[in-house]
Amino acid sequence: MPTNYGRFTRRDFTRKAAIAAVGMGVGFGARAADREKAGMKITIIGDGSCIPDVGRETACFLIDGKHLVDTGWCAALNMRLYGFDPLRLESVIFTHFHQDHYLGLPQLLFYVGLRKRKGPPLNIIGPSEHLKQVLDAALAFLQVSRFPEVAPSYALVPLAAGDSFDLPALRLETLAAKHVSSLGRREQALVYRVTEKTNGARLVFTGDTSYHPPIAEFSRGAPLLLHDGAHTSAGDAARIALRARVGRLALIHYGQSQAGRILAEARAIFPRTELATEGGTLALPP
Repeated sequence: MPTNYGRFTRRDFTRKAAIAAVGMGVGFGARAADREKAGMKITIIGDGSCIPDVGRETACFLIDGKHLVDTGWCAALNMRLYGFDPLRLESVIFTHFHQDHYLGLPQLLFYVGLRKRKGPPLNIIGPSEHLKQVLDAALAFLQVSRFPEVAPSYALVPLAAGDSFDLPALRLETLAAKHVSSLGRREQALVYRVTEKTNGARLVFTGDTSYHPPIAEFSRGAPLLLHDGAHTSAGDAARIALRARVGRLALIHYGQSQAGRILAEARAIFPRTELATEGGTLALPP
């Protein structure tokens, strides 16, 4: 009889480690004092490109286990795989509205609606031009008028470049990214600077963007710049990090076949470069 005894994949290991961390209070159960001491934690839910490799998810991640950035193809499922409960989310933050960054929104809304997420409305934050359109389409897909029991409680937060928004624990500031569709249309896309209010930990992340020098000034001195690795060359992302004098550069949104090449290309310019890896956590100091 065939068995799977002894088969233990990287994903199995990461999932068990994430669940153990949550159980020890490193994730959702950490006390306020622990969070202040720990700084900010970025958990990579997906690292892949527009059509991710088999067994992986496209680019999306969690901030402190409570704020989901983009929804990939199936972020709610991957959150659960790595030991995080979508019901504990306080916000969903979109960088822009190309399909691979919001395909997972209906599934997430279905989960939090059907499971009756408690607490304040879920903040759904993103570029103002298409935010309501995408949300309305997701709710129409779920047929909430026909099945009101799955309707989620939410609050829309539309943002334009230069806007800021305060969540209970985080401050968000924005900059325009430089991103176009395959037909050459300019996409309203945002770069975010996120600051933890209790300890001052800072993160800058880009979403999809072509090489865009203003990102360097926007991320000046940040401990971590999480930069698109698909639409900007690794070398150009590294040049942004070098000019910004950030502590570390992490590249996200890449195909696995390209991982070694882009890491080497970036490190040749900015040695403190790493790859954001699905299931991994990037810890930022307070």
